[in-house]
Amino acid sequence: MEGKIGYSLRRSWDYMNIKKANRIFLLSVTLITFTIILKGYGDFSKLMGQTNIRYLEMAMMMMVIDWLFDGFILNIITETVHGNISYFRSLRIAIIGQYYNAITPFSTGGQPVQVYLMSKDNISVTKGSTILFNKFIIYQMAVTFYSLTMLVSKIGFILNDAKAAIPFIAIGFLVNLVILVGIILLFYKPQWIRPIIVYCYKGLYKIKIIKDLNKHIDKLDTTMEEYEQSLSKIKENRATSIKLFLLTLIQLTCYFSITYFVYMALGLEGASFLDIIAVQSLVYMAASYIPTPGTAGASEGGYYILFKPLFTKNFIGYALLLWRSISYYFRLIITGLVALIDTIIRNRKAVV
Repeated sequence: MEGKIGYSLRRSWDYMNIKKANRIFLLSVTLITFTIILKGYGDFSKLMGQTNIRYLEMAMMMMVIDWLFDGFILNIITETVHGNISYFRSLRIAIIGQYYNAITPFSTGGQPVQVYLMSKDNISVTKGSTILFNKFIIYQMAVTFYSLTMLVSKIGFILNDAKAAIPFIAIGFLVNLVILVGIILLFYKPQWIRPIIVYCYKGLYKIKIIKDLNKHIDKLDTTMEEYEQSLSKIKENRATSIKLFLLTLIQLTCYFSITYFVYMALGLEGASFLDIIAVQSLVYMAASYIPTPGTAGASEGGYYILFKPLFTKNFIGYALLLWRSISYYFRLIITGLVALIDTIIRNRKAVV
């Protein structure tokens, strides 16, 4: 038994060390960024002594609420496409997905893991992919709408106090709009995918990578049929789509409000709640297209440029440290622990 448990733990540890190079890169970039930005902030003990811990606890609570909403949104979509599934299973899948998104470029690592976890709950790969695809569509629509609205409301601030960030914000919007248009087309015209995949299959068949071309095409047709059936369930239920869109807006507000509570923790005044979440949404949009794990470097740089006028030179470095610690590293630790525990439990069951 001890041997089995040891084997399970070794497998779990190996599983959690996927993308090791990404994490090393992430830590390196973060350390360099913080070293540059925080240079000159020697008396951190004084700043920490002036910090209201209660507001930081509220900021951490916003991160937790973000996870709860993520699980709730995933649960609604899963029940629409597949059928009944408990909220806690959806929450587990959502949290683990957030961990793998946080350690991979472009947040691409979470979805494959989530599809795998769904398959263990008897949700087919096609349905699991459709569920996550729908969730991604709604999220992209919500974050683009949110950021665009905030940009319009704060255009004067951007032009006067954050001109250096304009190119990054513009590119961020452009990339997200292109992605949004692409996934909407796939949502309403899924049949456009088939010719592209068949063309790829034929190429692989010619170079002898796949042997039975007809078998792969038949499997593709079956998968496409299930995919379109799953999509139709979402399309037919517009009320659910609107509900999910609104829930995602609330989720984003919780996440973007972390900086507001950091602002309050430092005892600063002058900026409103709307000011803070508006600027934070622009930081998110500006950094979203940077292909580093956790958008390391870009998030810190964007935050520094856009929030410096609100926090002033005396506090911006410390505020950045607090924000990144809660919005990223706190999330990384908690979601990583959930992923590790889940892996250990599943591996023990597999061995026993």
